Amino acid sequence: QCLNSVCFFFPRQIQNTHTGLDLSVPEYQEIHGKMMSGHVEYHIIVVTRLAAFKSAKHKPEDVVQFMVSKKYSEIEELYHRLTARYPQASLPLLPRKVLFVGESDICERRAMFNDIMKSISKDEDLATSPELLEFLGTKSSSAIDFKGKNMPDDREKEDEENEALDFFKEEKTPDLISQLLSVQNVKKEEKEEEEEEEEEILDPLGIIRY
Repeated sequence: QCLNSVCFFFPRQIQNTHTGLDLSVPEYQEIHGKMMSGHVEYHIIVVTRLAAFKSAKHKPEDVVQFMVSKKYSEIEELYHRLTARYPQASLPLLPRKVLFVGESDICERRAMFNDIMKSISKDEDLATSPELLEFLGTKSSSAIDFKGKNMPDDREKEDEENEALDFFKEEKTPDLISQLLSVQNVKKEEKEEEEEEEEEILDPLGIIRY
């Protein structure tokens, strides 16, 4: 049994050898919410040898399989994005929208989604499109850039460390000066207070004039 977003290894062959991707929608699941709310999720099985769906541990010849669950609205969005960007692609019709969905409607939608996904996986442009990769949960186009940005070399690390050290050095200097000034001010205030106290003791009646 397939679990969402978990890959399994299978010795089976890819049917669409020219695209390296097989898509199918064999089943669906009704998700019941509170009261009368709920929705239907369609299980899309992905079988592929495309590098975009593999980790560094996988071999080029490895075939991985996983499942993603999508609602009607999500599949509809993908459908419109693909037909808009690839008008030359000939995809089966999208299931019609209805206000109240019955069991027969859900079964019909699953069958139509299955035909759509199979058609997408057979088309070389659609099978490797960023829209589909994003829909299936991978970010292949940004994964390399993201990794590159988050894996700085030793020189960049040293620069960052030096900048951090310089930052703290710059912070310490004004702190020391301000501390010295504050100490001097405190001493000055204490000295003035002592002189005032001495004047009061020497001339408690305020007779002495200056």
